[in-house]
Amino acid sequence: MKTRAQSTARLRDLRSAPLPLPRTSPAATTSPPPAPAIHLPPHHPQTPFRLFRRLDSLPMRALRRLAARFAGRTIALAAYGSIAAAIGLVSAWYMTEAGTRLTVERDGPWARWTLAGSPDADPYTQAHFSRAGWLPLSAAAAVYFTASRDSTGEPLFSDCDYTVSGVAPAGRRWTLAAYDLNGGLLEAGAGASAIASDTALPQPGGGFSIALAQSASPGNWLNTSGAARMQLVLTVYGMKQALALKSSAAKAPALFRIERTGCR
Repeated sequence: MKTRAQSTARLRDLRSAPLPLPRTSPAATTSPPPAPAIHLPPHHPQTPFRLFRRLDSLPMRALRRLAARFAGRTIALAAYGSIAAAIGLVSAWYMTEAGTRLTVERDGPWARWTLAGSPDADPYTQAHFSRAGWLPLSAAAAVYFTASRDSTGEPLFSDCDYTVSGVAPAGRRWTLAAYDLNGGLLEAGAGASAIASDTALPQPGGGFSIALAQSASPGNWLNTSGAARMQLVLTVYGMKQALALKSSAAKAPALFRIERTGCR
């Protein structure tokens, strides 16, 4: 058994012995180098942000509202002006090309400008004949009827065959010719470019039948060439009495009918 003196000496040795160091990994023994100090410059607002702040100020807000209102009104005025100009151009073209009941009388496919050749002609009538390059005579001397469609409402083409038939209009003399839509006379080639009452052969009943075709046809034949739109012009001379009858209760006979017989 150990004596009390030995136990006391052993306890003394344990107290005087140095404490063991804790185990550390190699990586923990080397500390990382300190990070370099970052010196930030004093904060200055960038130019775009300063500009945005200025644009967002109260005076600039009022100016932006004024500019937006001005731009909206300008766009609206431009749109309304364009629409008004388009309507004006279309209406002027229609009044000059087709006319209305105030300026044009219609009889089947035929149309007559009532004030053609009159010194009191309205501007649309004057523009219509100026555009076609015609110098119409007064109504007391000649009356002009034009047709750009047949009796069924289809457009007239020079490469189609037509038959113009009916009772001759009341007048001293009449002529029938084919023109293009620009007012130029169609080239007839070997055939006739126009047919008149003094050269047309009447039918047994007193009426007339005229063939419009590019190939020769027996009887009354009016040669048409090309393959474009065309219009027929019927000029009646000395029709003053017939016009008076037509405006009265006794209706005058209808003008020639225009019927298509074929197309190439």
